[in-house]
Amino acid sequence: MFEFLVRRAVISVITLFVASLVVFTGVRMIPGDPARVLAGSDADDAGLEAIREKYGLKDPVPVQYARWVGLAIRGDLGESIRTRQSVAFTVARKLPITIELACFAILIAVGIAIPAGVFAAVRRNSAWDVVTSAISLCGVSIPNFWLGIMLIMFFSVRLGWLPASGFVPWWEDPVANVQRMLMPSVVLGTALAAVLMRQTRNAMIEVLSADYIRTARAKGLADRAVVFRHAIRNGLIPVVTILGLQMGALIGGAVVTEQIFVVPGFGRLIVEAVFTRDYPLVQGVVLITASAYVVVNLLVDISYTVLNPRITRPGAA
Repeated sequence: MFEFLVRRAVISVITLFVASLVVFTGVRMIPGDPARVLAGSDADDAGLEAIREKYGLKDPVPVQYARWVGLAIRGDLGESIRTRQSVAFTVARKLPITIELACFAILIAVGIAIPAGVFAAVRRNSAWDVVTSAISLCGVSIPNFWLGIMLIMFFSVRLGWLPASGFVPWWEDPVANVQRMLMPSVVLGTALAAVLMRQTRNAMIEVLSADYIRTARAKGLADRAVVFRHAIRNGLIPVVTILGLQMGALIGGAVVTEQIFVVPGFGRLIVEAVFTRDYPLVQGVVLITASAYVVVNLLVDISYTVLNPRITRPGAA
């Protein structure tokens, strides 16, 4: 198991290095002069040269990259051009909000998708299977922005049960926090539940047709024992993979939902950074998003060893 984890950790480090290289190079391709953004439109040539000298913009790109990586390893992601605050400080304020939103969305998705998907696989080709497949297709097809607007119109405008927008930290008022996070979590969780439901159903159907499942049934085990003691652990392996990928996607891709519900999270920060050509902030948030993908996928790899210890054997990974 130790060799398995070391191999996965090395792959994660290489992936993160390639991602940092792509991020740094891609930011340099964004149109516009960062010195002009820093100095303003009225700056003269002498002021622009002074800014380029101060921030090392005149150095060769490889030198700039090496300096940036060296500082990033020590936790220094630079200073925002727009706010003049530390990028790490800015991200530290915004990222927990999106992580909370993503965790709520995953709880909603898992609570709906896995029981429904397992039951649909056990009752394959039944009315329940048809209904869950139809609901799953609707969940994938409905755009987040439309569902978000409909929820606001119904639960906030018509019924007045939930606030339409905003954010309150949980340590200030836990009830107000849940009230404001519920609708955006449902919007994100609905699409994720649809994907997980279909994946769970397909994976469980494949596992339930395996030889060892037929052997367990031939020994006289009850259907509930066969499903929950033998089938579900192997059936959840591809589901965990999808869940890990979606967790990373939620952290960096909740832009539309955060805009609709005015949640001051990580997604809105990315959009604002790109629109204002805040290059250090863009580099920082994209690097952290890539790091989130790498860390989550490493945790997914570790979870495989819990669901199926045979994966750690040579040639099984």
